[in-house]
Amino acid sequence: MSFDMSQFHQVFFDETEEHLASMESLLLALPIESPDPEDLNAIFRAAHSIKGGAATFGFDDLADLTHVLENLLDRIRKGTMPLTRESVDIFLRAKDMLADMLGAHRGGDAADADAVNRVKEELVRIAQSQDGGAGEAVPDDAPAAASGGMTHTLSIEISAGAEGVESLLESLALEGDLTILKRPSEDDSSPWVVRLVGALDAGEAAETLAFALVPEAFHVVAGSALEESDGFGLFLDESSDSLAAPVTAATGNETVEDDSGFGLFEPLPATGDTETGIEGFGLFDAVSAPEPQRKTEPVPAASAAQPQTAGHPGAKGGENSIRVNIEKVDLLLNLVGELVITQSMLMQSGSRLDPAEHERLLDGIGQLERNSRELQEAVMSIRMTPISFVFNRFPRVVRDLTARLDKEVELKMIGENTELDKGFIEKLSDPLTHLVRNSLDHGIESPEERSRKGKPPVGRLTLRAFHQGGSIVIEVTDDGAGLDRERILAKARERGMTVSEALSDNEVWNLIFEPGFSTASVVTDVSGRGVGMDVVKRNIMSMGGHVDIDSLKDFGTTISIRLPLTLAIMDGMSVRIGEEIYILPLSFILESLQPPTSDVYTVSGKGLVVNVRGEYLPIVHLAGLFEVSGGKATPSEGILVIVECDESRLALMVDELIGQQQFVVKNLETNYHKVDGISGATILGDGQVALILDVTTIVRSNQKQALAANGGMATVAGLA
Repeated sequence: MSFDMSQFHQVFFDETEEHLASMESLLLALPIESPDPEDLNAIFRAAHSIKGGAATFGFDDLADLTHVLENLLDRIRKGTMPLTRESVDIFLRAKDMLADMLGAHRGGDAADADAVNRVKEELVRIAQSQDGGAGEAVPDDAPAAASGGMTHTLSIEISAGAEGVESLLESLALEGDLTILKRPSEDDSSPWVVRLVGALDAGEAAETLAFALVPEAFHVVAGSALEESDGFGLFLDESSDSLAAPVTAATGNETVEDDSGFGLFEPLPATGDTETGIEGFGLFDAVSAPEPQRKTEPVPAASAAQPQTAGHPGAKGGENSIRVNIEKVDLLLNLVGELVITQSMLMQSGSRLDPAEHERLLDGIGQLERNSRELQEAVMSIRMTPISFVFNRFPRVVRDLTARLDKEVELKMIGENTELDKGFIEKLSDPLTHLVRNSLDHGIESPEERSRKGKPPVGRLTLRAFHQGGSIVIEVTDDGAGLDRERILAKARERGMTVSEALSDNEVWNLIFEPGFSTASVVTDVSGRGVGMDVVKRNIMSMGGHVDIDSLKDFGTTISIRLPLTLAIMDGMSVRIGEEIYILPLSFILESLQPPTSDVYTVSGKGLVVNVRGEYLPIVHLAGLFEVSGGKATPSEGILVIVECDESRLALMVDELIGQQQFVVKNLETNYHKVDGISGATILGDGQVALILDVTTIVRSNQKQALAANGGMATVAGLA
């Protein structure tokens, strides 16, 4: 059977990325003195799966480097070579190089061949150092058994009609000593018959073959029975000339009856190897190895959807999953958004009908509304991704940077399963990396300095994520030196900024978000160039979020990032200002009221304020802010909507509350340009375009005006 192998490239790329991520996380968590054998086996299996897939698809450079890495991992897991910190460092560098090579095959820039060779030389040097430096410890073409692992003898039969057999055999030759016992005859009726002696067991060999051949085209058994029969008639059923007939092969002291499950669809025979899982790169499910049973027919591929084994990346009980391009999910989400708009139009039209006369129609519209909301929530849940996809890269960052900075830091991650929109995942990577690097470089002190302060020599860095209202909050907390208020103020004056000692701590902390602002006395390759914190703020604000800082000298710093759960569909309150309709995000609204004149005051520097149960809140006249004519002139005539943001409250004055519903958020900048105080637009049920208010910007703009009116500075970063 002939088919295009390139159709599986994307599956291989995705699965290899997962294997590389799994390798890195397991390597970082390994205790050097007493590594968990199961973790060592999992790391080895990941490397082996990458090598097998790379060789099958013709990515020889990937297969070559992974082969050397796999041999070392095999020796470590079998106890013939000790695990050291140096070897873990080199394994991690090899993982990085494999990631670069994978990116090159995906269409990126070509990997540096010299860098690849240097990594390979380091791996060989590690092996030679354990062998006393004698000779080439891990030759690329040597069977894995030569490095101290268990040797398996396998008999393999491949249908004569299968295409690309030569390249498959070349892949298998990387695994050990391959002997071709029989080639197809001229009439192509007889199969290929080969013997493989090496580290692969039957299941692992079958996994390699399964990338290119359908199950009916090959057969693998453990043992050397082929030599005794010269390969004739061992697999073939003489009556049917079929490859599916049961065979018997010797495996040690056991006799195992195989039934042409090919190791992928049926339990594998026990061969003395502790590994039973098979990584199939998403093409086949992994299976375990219970007691083998004799069957008379092969299991069809359609029945292969078995629960994954616990060791499989991403396995979770009996769940099944499929890979879907994110563009298809975005298209589905956009269609749901259009459905929400249509449903809103129907609701608005139905609101003018007589309920008694059109009862069934209105009931149908109500049912459509419920179904639309359920569909929207279901589609949104598809886009929701655990933040662990971002957090899991930081153990490596912390490990590498603390080694360079000669510091000791314990990383703690809380709330890794907190979910947020997939669109935020990659955008969060750079801001969080900046924050983590700053905490390690500037925040956490050296062990000697911490001891002088009476602190434990090992610092602590905590990444925490949790939901709060309609937002997700991500905190980066360190127990280091904290921000130095006087040093920040001095640096601000040095840069010509107008600052006052009367500024609150939060206002001072916000100065570090000024472009080019840095208090570092020494510029290093880690930080100190004055580039970073302004990028953090800009990136977070582009996602509709904001950043807060809380710091105490010698106790540490917490930087909080607050983001909306999604930017696609939101619950909001439509309000009228003059003749215009605006949308207020529901997550910011606390209450609404129409105050008596006696509760409204004018305060110097703050303008109008309203007394709400003893708390005086500034009033923002939205009609005046957006220059809308025809708006109500006084609070007692209109309605005040109390909103909260950044632990600050204020009252937004509107003319009328229209109603609450879902709104599809459209990017205003794509079709127009950025407007202060506006975060986007939406389409109403009657086809009108309504603007969505940016409550965060309105609150901070009001704070800035109040400071300016009181003689403070008007250039405080983070207030506008």
